Amino acid sequence: MKVSENPKIVETLKRILKEYDYLEYDENRSKDDVLYIKVTTPDTERDFKICGKICNKLEKSTNLSFFVPDSVYSDGTDCVKPRNYFTLRLRITSNPEQCGGRPCIRGMRIRVTDVLDLLASGLSFKEILQEMPDLNSDDIVACLKFATHKIDPPVIRKTNHPVITV
Repeated sequence: MKVSENPKIVETLKRILKEYDYLEYDENRSKDDVLYIKVTTPDTERDFKICGKICNKLEKSTNLSFFVPDSVYSDGTDCVKPRNYFTLRLRITSNPEQCGGRPCIRGMRIRVTDVLDLLASGLSFKEILQEMPDLNSDDIVACLKFATHKIDPPVIRKTNHPVITV
């Protein structure tokens, strides 16, 4: 899925970013499953806190799971130093050249079905994280959200019911 080409996702992110006067969406750098957000006044400590809020709001609005890479940023800077951009990446990815195109977690060769199979066999989050140390609990939650979305995708239907506003 190319989230950067999805107008609903892009417009939702732009709407969320309007709350922060020093953040803006960078359409020129964003591509595929990566969304670039330009930071006009870098402040690393503040940005770390806000990244989580933006991810949560975007996830609730789009029903997709995102993460902010936390070791080295896409522009090559160390995470401790202030930077000009941060990225939101889609947590569940699909690459035709990896695992036969099956959905995987964060571009790794850990398939969503692998995690769901472990959950179905009765393993707890803690046991799965011990079994697969490259994962975190947000990855497992993303697998569950992904499965839920595939089984029961959101449907908007036109109705004749009146809308009541207060």
